[in-house]
Order: sequence, then C-alpha cells, then structure tokens
Amino acid sequence: MMAMEEVAVVGGTGFLGRHVCSALRDAGWSVRVLSRRTGCDARTIEPDQLRGCEAVVNLAGIKREAAGQTFQAVHVDLVARLIGSLRSAGVRRLIHVSVVVARPDPALPYHDTKWKGEELVRGSGLDWTILRPGVIYGVGDDLLAHLSLMLRVAPIFPILNDGGSPMMPVHAIDVAKGVVGALKHPQASGRTIDIVGPERLTLREVVRRVAEALGLPVWIWPTPAGLLKFPVGILEAMMTQPLSTRAQLAMLVEGLAGDPALAEVELGLKTAPFLPERLRPLLAAGGHLPKQEIRPVAGLGLMMLAPVLLTLAFRGPLDPWKGMTVAMGVLMAASLALKAVRERLAPTLRRVGLGLAAGALLYGLTRIGILVLQSVWPAWAAHARQLYAWKGGYSTTFLGMTLILIVGAEEIFWRGVVVRFCIQRFGVAFGILAGAVLYMVAHAATLNPLLLGAALGCGVFWGLLAAVTDDLTAPIVSHLVWDVLILFVTPVA
Repeated sequence: MMAMEEVAVVGGTGFLGRHVCSALRDAGWSVRVLSRRTGCDARTIEPDQLRGCEAVVNLAGIKREAAGQTFQAVHVDLVARLIGSLRSAGVRRLIHVSVVVARPDPALPYHDTKWKGEELVRGSGLDWTILRPGVIYGVGDDLLAHLSLMLRVAPIFPILNDGGSPMMPVHAIDVAKGVVGALKHPQASGRTIDIVGPERLTLREVVRRVAEALGLPVWIWPTPAGLLKFPVGILEAMMTQPLSTRAQLAMLVEGLAGDPALAEVELGLKTAPFLPERLRPLLAAGGHLPKQEIRPVAGLGLMMLAPVLLTLAFRGPLDPWKGMTVAMGVLMAASLALKAVRERLAPTLRRVGLGLAAGALLYGLTRIGILVLQSVWPAWAAHARQLYAWKGGYSTTFLGMTLILIVGAEEIFWRGVVVRFCIQRFGVAFGILAGAVLYMVAHAATLNPLLLGAALGCGVFWGLLAAVTDDLTAPIVSHLVWDVLILFVTPVA
C-alpha cells in the first residue's frame, strides 16, 4: 500500500464509523468521511464524491425506519446507487459491512434488505468483501448503554423468551480491524466473512456479564417475545434512541452468532472475549458505571449507627421529641462530612417549588389513606394519638425550630446517605425500596405500626424525589411541608 492512499467511508461519523476511520488512519490511509454530518447524503451519493479513492467502505445502516429512512432505501437502494457511483468514479474496491443475520425473508424486512444489499454487492463485478458482524459493543454503543441503563434502574431484567438465544458480541475495535484486514489482504476479495466474538454465549449470559461488570445484582425474568412486541413498538415510536426496536427484537429471537474462524484465517483477526473485566473500563468511559460516591465504610458505618441512636431516642432517658432531635443532629453532622451529601444541598427556586408541590401531593395521598384506615383498621386513631403526644408540653417556637432540624437531618441522612448508598449497590428501584425499608426498620423501637407504615410509604416517596432531582432540596421541603400539615395545620387525629 502506498502511503496516504485515500479510503472513503460511507457512514463514517456513526458509532462504528468513528472506530473504522480511526483504525484506517492508524494503518496509514487518508480517510474521506461521507455522511449526513459532513454534508453528504449517502442515498444520493455522486461519483465525484468517490473519485480519487483507492477503496470505499460502506457502513450505512439503520435499526428502525423513520421519515424516508426505510430499510429498502438504506440497505438496498443506497447500495445500488453506491455501486453505480463506484463504477463511474473508477473505484474498484468495496468493503461492505452487513450483519450476521442477513438472509432472504420478506417477513423480516431488516434481515431481508440486508441480504438484498449483499446480493447487489456480490453481483456488482467490483472487487468486494462483505463483512458480517454480530452485535457490536464499545464506548458509545447501544448494547452496553441500554443494558446498563436497564440494570441500573431495576435489578429485575425481562429477558427475551428464556434468554437462550446465541450471542457472540464483538468489540467495535475488532470490527474496525476487520475492515483494515480486508483492505490489506488480497485473499479477502470475493469473500463473505463473519466478524464475531470468540465465545458462543447466550443472551442470559451476556446480561449477567454486564451486570457483573457494573457490580449490580440481576434477577432475570423470562418474558415471551410476544409480550415484548407492544412495549418495544411504543419505545420505537416515542424515543429518538429507543432501548430496543422491532428489528433488534427479531434479531435477538434467533440470536446473533457466526463463525470467527474465517476472519482469523483470511484477515488475521482474533477477536477479544466479552468478559466483565474488559467491559468495566468501557462502561466507565461511557459514563455507565454507578458512581461510588458513598464508600462502604462510611455508608455501612452510619447505617449501623442510626438504629442505635434512634432506639436511644425512643427508649432512652429523653422524651421521643428531644431524643429524635439529638439523634438526628448527630447523624446529620456525620452525614455532612461526606462530599456527596454536601454537593446535593443546592437549593433553587425550581427545586423548592417542586418540594412544595410534592409535600402537598403527599399530604393529599395521606388524607386518602386515612379514609381507608378508618374503614379497615379502627385502632389506627389510638396509634396516631400516641404520636401526637410527643409534641405535648413544648412551645410552638421550640417545636418549629426542632422540627426543621429533625426533618433536614432525616433527609440528609436517609436520602442523602442511605438511599444513595443503596442505589449504588442495587440500582435505582431496589435502592429506593431498600432505603425505605431501612427507614421503617429504624423506627421499630417506637412499637407504633402507624409510624412504621408511614415511614415505609414516605420513604419510597422521598427516595424517589431525591433520585429524580439528584438533590436533597425537594425532599427536605416536601418532608417539612408534610410534617407541618400533619402535625399542626390539619392534624389527622
């Protein structure tokens, strides 16, 4: 190869395109990037845009149809026009990147059009090589990004069917190396070559390895493909970057597996394994790893201290109101020593407004709950009177000042430390729930079932508010509004 010969890359600004262009430059080629972002619509590519190139790499492909971007237009018509422009421009070499599941099947438009595109290339009379990768992963991909998002939100993963579909994920860098190998090795001409990972996994194993790399638990729940079609269709219609598309669902049903042997023989390509220790830096580079802001020593230490202090508050020498003030004051001081907590005390008018609205909403839900309790649990009122007795004998000024301290301390500790720590360990949904359960358990020394139920429900509500806003302002304001309304404005008992 002569130094700095030019290669045109159609679709060179996409996820795979960036890796291919980088690999080509590293191998000594000059790269001409052709994509909509560089002012070139590959569907109407002209010979002048290819003239002077030694070869063309076609990466154009879509996962869903939208606004003129149909499978037929991109996978077939574009390829036909590209072949014609190659001939007119006098460019003989074409590397066409397809997909391992390509096959003739009118019932599966994605598979079918990919196959038709391949057939056009095979019959073009050009010096061609077709590369057929499996599912591709890497920094900026869909596979790791979408799986990590789902695993971080909730540890229950609805897997397709029984999760047994064969998968051979391949790193984007290895696909890019395959493109370079196809250009470098003459024996690759006229060949159709799978580019897949070295290990045949199941979809279930792929999910588990990503979860292990994230350090998150996962419970895989088999889900029939038919049940997933409707939600996937909704996601595809409503999201710019849907978590899944119907075409991807169809691919996952049958799996994305191939034979890596030919790539190793013809291209000198040995692909990397899909292992948690290799995935972890990719997830970190993509910003997908859960932030370890609360260290285990600090998180677990404070969580062990909390029930001791609260037991003393409710069963110690002080009355419950003063005991809560002292206990929560200690926990707040310890919590504020953590940078992650201090950073989430950033009040704004919007967050304060959200907290006011959330407090009013929670109070309304509480009143509805009281109506239900009146009909199903007559003894609730006695437990409520016990709670209201805690404030007896104190002035309104004292109660107001200490209430602000108690509420602020509870949110700073329970939502700022406990819930944040649980989210790091279990994901958002289970983290919020675990934090609420611990919040409830910490009040067990009161022996008041009404308070325990309120702690669980309010813990979920305020934990969700803290997670959504990524700040403690709204939960503190919401908690304070709710307590003021419940204790002083319109008491429930």
